[in-house]
Amino acid sequence: MAKSASKKATSSGKHRTAKRSFKRYINRTLKSSGKNSKLTLSGKAMKIVDSFVRDMFERLATQSAQVARTNKRSTLSTKELQTAVKLLLPGELAKHAMSEGAKAVSKSA
Repeated sequence: MAKSASKKATSSGKHRTAKRSFKRYINRTLKSSGKNSKLTLSGKAMKIVDSFVRDMFERLATQSAQVARTNKRSTLSTKELQTAVKLLLPGELAKHAMSEGAKAVSKSA
């Protein structure tokens, strides 16, 4: 079977790759959080949340790369990412993000 699941044919005969999305992970997080696991998002709300996640990912990646460059490092580590989070997110939100990130890293390790 051809890789038609990941690529779609266009009218000109060329293939284009499917657009990457965080929708699957947003749904998983929504289902696993809280007592009410029957929560859902509308299609429009999902697009908005997905756009927000992609935007924050891009901002964090850019900022952490700048921090690494400033410190003359060629590898991104948790230290650079934590610094980027502190620079991009305001006060209490940065603290909460740091604690949740640390919890996720310790859970996966």
